[in-house]
This record gives sequence, structure tokens and C-alpha cells, in this order.
Amino acid sequence: MRSAVAIAVLLASVPLFAQSRKDPLTDQQIEEVREAGIDPPGRIKLFVGYVDDRAKAIHTLNSQKSAQNKAVRLHNLYDEFTRLSDDLQDNMDQFDQQHADLRKELKVVSDKTTEWATILNEPPADSQYDFVRKTAIDSNQSAHESAAAMITDEEKYFAEQKRLQKEQEKKQAEDEHSR
Repeated sequence: MRSAVAIAVLLASVPLFAQSRKDPLTDQQIEEVREAGIDPPGRIKLFVGYVDDRAKAIHTLNSQKSAQNKAVRLHNLYDEFTRLSDDLQDNMDQFDQQHADLRKELKVVSDKTTEWATILNEPPADSQYDFVRKTAIDSNQSAHESAAAMITDEEKYFAEQKRLQKEQEKKQAEDEHSR
């Protein structure tokens, strides 16, 4: 009977733990994302900035020799980095499906993910954050690969759209000339 109660208490506490994870964005940042919802390049720029802030915080904290609770703070920053990097990728995927022109922003993502990879590997190994660091590194690598693939796809897509537009304009000019 005790084990059944213990299991019930454990299962009941799992959703509470999941809900206790604080959103890595401030209320103001959430509002900025909401406002940029109709502007794909603006929204991507916001998420790049938020991820970059976490990368810079990891770099700064790592350089502090005697920071208090350094391992715990690095753990939290790696976790936030991963969550924001995943959000960045979700937005990239969503806007890619809409054929939003993100070529400029994707090049920034590609450059930044290269920079972030170096920063993510700066802190020395520590069992308190090694798992979340690996997750952050994997998420960053995935964002880099997605950006590179999307740049190639968008270059092809927009070149094809330009070609089709020119053909249509040529056809319209020929139709007008033949009248």
C-alpha cells in the first residue's frame, strides 16, 4: 500500500516539476516575440539575440574564476541556451514552410552557431552540467545544419521564382505586342 501511495505522489509531482521550469524569456521579450509574429526576419533576429545573450553569459561566467554556484549557473544557462535554440529552429522551420525570405538572417544564424559552438565548449568538464552542455551543443549543431540547408533551399526557391516572374513578364510583353 505504501509503495502505491509513493508512486501516486511521484506521478502527481511530475507535472508540477515540468510546470516549474521557468521560461527563459522575460515578459518583455515574450511581448517582443508576439509583436514580431508577423515579421519572420524580425522574429528570427530576436531569437538569435536571445540565444547569443545566453552564449555570452556562458562565456562571461566561465571566465570568472571564483563565481559562486558556477556549475549550477552554467547548468541553467546551457538549459536556457538549448530551449531558445530549439525555439529558434522551430521558428526557422515555420517560416521556411511559408517561403519567407530569410536568406540574410539564416547567414547570421550560420555564423553565430559557429561562434556559439566554441563558447559552449569553453567551460571544463563537470558532471553538474555535462549532460545539458551536450544537449546545447547538439541543438546548436542542429541549428547550424538547418540554417545551411535552408540557405541552399531558399537560394534555389527564390532563383526559380525570379525566373518564373521574368518568363511571365516576357509573355505579357509578347501578348501586348501582338495586339
